[in-house]
Amino acid sequence: MGMRSVACDHHLLASGQDADAFIRSDGLLVKRSRDGASLEREAELLRYLRTHDIPVPRVAGGSGPELVMEYVPGPTMAEELDRRPWRAAAIGRDLARLHRALDAVSPPDQLPLHANANHNANGNKNGLLHLDLHPGNVVLGPEGPVVVDWANAARGDRRIDAALSWLAMMIGRLRPLGTAVRWTLVRSFLSGVDRAVLQAMPAAAEIRLASHHRDQAEQDAVRRLLERCRQHS
Repeated sequence: MGMRSVACDHHLLASGQDADAFIRSDGLLVKRSRDGASLEREAELLRYLRTHDIPVPRVAGGSGPELVMEYVPGPTMAEELDRRPWRAAAIGRDLARLHRALDAVSPPDQLPLHANANHNANGNKNGLLHLDLHPGNVVLGPEGPVVVDWANAARGDRRIDAALSWLAMMIGRLRPLGTAVRWTLVRSFLSGVDRAVLQAMPAAAEIRLASHHRDQAEQDAVRRLLERCRQHS
């Protein structure tokens, strides 16, 4: 959803693809789905992840289309890259570390199986997938990185989650990054995840191209990266 990129307007913190986020007068964050869809599954997942030591916001309440949780102050990884590009290697390592933490967590039973996230019979089909774990969805809070926006979480091959992060860093509009900074970020990230992420790139590309509208430039960039992965697999 990339919601934190929108400036505060009164109590509005951000607007995303499907939801808006507000800061209440008590300092808590309220996420409200725009179409009235229930956010209770996301709330349950956040509670579950905290019991498994995954850094996510603490749920404070809410029901139906509203989710109330702690507001984690701090820049996102994407904002930190923009301000301090020399930290690209450290940010890549931190993102890989978050993926490794998720590798060790079994998904709760209520999470759906993602239709396109089981590309290989030899892969683990019962991994926990964030499906949008890029630098824009990790807040560098006072106690360390915190992963936000779990709306699309599902079960599937964990390598696909890492491949989606790789795609986002290579071609996503995270803010203009110099080529050297982007490559430093990606190399650092890839050094900390399973090399088999290469095998998951076709499925990740399919998922990314199917989600939301992708312009021709992005479609071409995805296909070029996919071809490079095939050459090195």
